[in-house]
Amino acid sequence: MLLSANHLSKKFPTSNQQPFVAVQDVSFTVPTGRVVAFLGPNGAGKTTTIKMLLGLITPTHGTIQVLGHPVARTLGAVGAVLEGSRNIYWRLSPLENFEYWGGLRGIPRKIAQKRGMAYLTTFGLDAKADQPVRALSRGMQQIVAICCALIHQPQLLLLDEPTLGLDLTAAEQIQTIIRQLVADTHLGVLLTTHDMSVAQAIADDVLMIDQGTIVFRGETQSALRGFSSETYALSFAKPLMSPELTQLGRWGTMAPVSPTQVIITLADTHPLSELLEYLGHLPITAIEKQQVDLAALFKHVIRQHQKGATVHVDRREQ
Repeated sequence: MLLSANHLSKKFPTSNQQPFVAVQDVSFTVPTGRVVAFLGPNGAGKTTTIKMLLGLITPTHGTIQVLGHPVARTLGAVGAVLEGSRNIYWRLSPLENFEYWGGLRGIPRKIAQKRGMAYLTTFGLDAKADQPVRALSRGMQQIVAICCALIHQPQLLLLDEPTLGLDLTAAEQIQTIIRQLVADTHLGVLLTTHDMSVAQAIADDVLMIDQGTIVFRGETQSALRGFSSETYALSFAKPLMSPELTQLGRWGTMAPVSPTQVIITLADTHPLSELLEYLGHLPITAIEKQQVDLAALFKHVIRQHQKGATVHVDRREQ
């Protein structure tokens, strides 16, 4: 396995006697040649986990292995692009950035230049090689940051919000580049993003973290198919009364569409047969199965977890 995180926990001291638990018993893997989306609300533990993977902070408990060895011995196999292109210097040109970051990795200047130019050419930025990074567009800067992270030819790439602040065209270009890199080099990629459309477009697998624990994992398309089979649009002849809506909400996560229509995703503990029995007492006019996206799945999982409801954590194909 390329990356294995095993029972990671991180506690931070506080002013009182109780430490703050940022991450609790988190385990997951990133295989070679796959993109894994690591999703969660703000404060869920994503950044703390990424910092542990990069060796920036030490886990309170648990282990991290890359290629079967402790991460401290294999950081050369890891590349990272942190949010906001923080791994490039804006006053330098792309070529100068390649030389600098390559030098830190022990790569001779000419080799770093050659590799960097090869990446720029592949991504259509070779004409920008000598321009200051600050003069480039936000999307171009992000491409240069990815090139810098690849200069030592890592096998694992950590991407933190790679499309943040980009327009649609630039964001789509970054997505294409990530998929191209995985196809060409069999990189393993761990991606954090708040843009669910990006995760859905390029991630083979998805992990969801909330309140420091993993609350969902699965193959992206398999998870979406399973979730779609549990989500229904309910139409009524007249608006429901408040007590009726409250009762209906017992069967899962509900989102009003109009006064006479709601979307409901069934909780794992409530089968469709029970819902149909209750609907027989209401002015129901139509029930339609919905095709849903990753954003809807994410909202459902997080809401269910925060309500203390049971969530089937593992949705991978067997």
